[in-house]
Amino acid sequence: MLLLLLPLLLLPAAPLHAAKIGNVANTRALSYGRFVANTGGTIILNAAGARSQTGGVVLLAGGTFTSAAFSLTESGTGKSVGFTTITLPTSATMTSGTNTMTISNFVSDPANTVLGTGKNSVQVGATLTVVPNQAPGNYSGNFVVTVNYQ
Repeated sequence: MLLLLLPLLLLPAAPLHAAKIGNVANTRALSYGRFVANTGGTIILNAAGARSQTGGVVLLAGGTFTSAAFSLTESGTGKSVGFTTITLPTSATMTSGTNTMTISNFVSDPANTVLGTGKNSVQVGATLTVVPNQAPGNYSGNFVVTVNYQ
């Protein structure tokens, strides 16, 4: 039986750096509240949640209208994330059965380019396009907000 002994070479391992992971959680849904389409137009929700309209859309009292809100934290620590950027969608579609409406002109606070250090929330508003005599219903949909955590 032949036994080979090979020298064992121990090299220091390269230091490991754990990547920080950011969590994004939706804490408030985008909601346009109650309205009547009438001759159509738009409903504008700014990032602070203020609602206005253009065209023949009639805004009704009652119901809830709010901008969307997202919390940004570092995974496992709950701390505010570091330097981040946010990318908003170009458009999204809301549906109720076979009926649709388009959301566009997304805006955010802080602005959608650089959130900076220590920011822990983002509010998002957008414009809803309502066609003349839009069918009534409870419309829902999704949109993607991309946050790059560095």
